[in-house]
Amino acid sequence: MIRVTLLNRSKPRTVLLVHGLFTSSGFWLPYLANLKEYRLIILDIDYRQIAQPGKIDDYVQQVSAVIAEQAEGHVAAVISHSLGSLIASLLAPACRTRSIEICPVRCATRRNLAQFVDTIAAKVPAALGREGVLQMLHDADQAIASHALRVQAPPSTTIYLPDADPFFSYHPGTAFQQFSGDHFEIAAAMAELGPRIS
Repeated sequence: MIRVTLLNRSKPRTVLLVHGLFTSSGFWLPYLANLKEYRLIILDIDYRQIAQPGKIDDYVQQVSAVIAEQAEGHVAAVISHSLGSLIASLLAPACRTRSIEICPVRCATRRNLAQFVDTIAAKVPAALGREGVLQMLHDADQAIASHALRVQAPPSTTIYLPDADPFFSYHPGTAFQQFSGDHFEIAAAMAELGPRIS
């Protein structure tokens, strides 16, 4: 299920924001001031079913439908974080002018699993627990692996990688921008984005 929030409705250019696993649309709140010149479509994606057959395609279809309905089929940019970059990379290139992927796990290898799980378990609702976090990570890994050959980031993709990420090693296979931060602290990357979208 995907929920949609619209902000800055009167702005002429539209940006779509796609959050990652274990976060929600609220992940983008600290960074919205950097995007005040754009009409914003902010998605809230429930990733709990991500490992089910066909679910990634379902997410991509739903996001494409949102772009069609809310932006006449085209946005100035799709900004995605972490697992959200898998969905963003599978969208039809014609639906966006630019794609900006921050900490894309679709081209990363996880490390320090126990520390990562402990960090996530401390941030998410207690009902999920450590075992629930491990299961969701397993499901996300399956989804990434099953779509690895289909991912073709369009030429207009900019990848932002942190200079200090204790949880992932990245191998983007293309040029990237480095920012000061880590997997969850992306303020420096977001501060650069506003002027670069146009």
